[in-house]
Amino acid sequence: MDSKKLGKRIKIARIEQDLTQGGLAEAIGALQKSISRYETGVSVPTLETLVKIAKTLNKPYAYFLDE
Repeated sequence: MDSKKLGKRIKIARIEQDLTQGGLAEAIGALQKSISRYETGVSVPTLETLVKIAKTLNKPYAYFLDE
């Protein structure tokens, strides 16, 4: 999956949970800047971070990886 598609899915799932980037960052122990970079596709979260994101956003891990 390309980083832009992954970022878009993270953003959509975050908005569905009514979380700000800062709120998601706090919940997973990351910086808001990191969430922004993931959502724009500038960087890709580590596997460990993606698992935390999935749990926080109540999505199966595979949701973020499916094409």
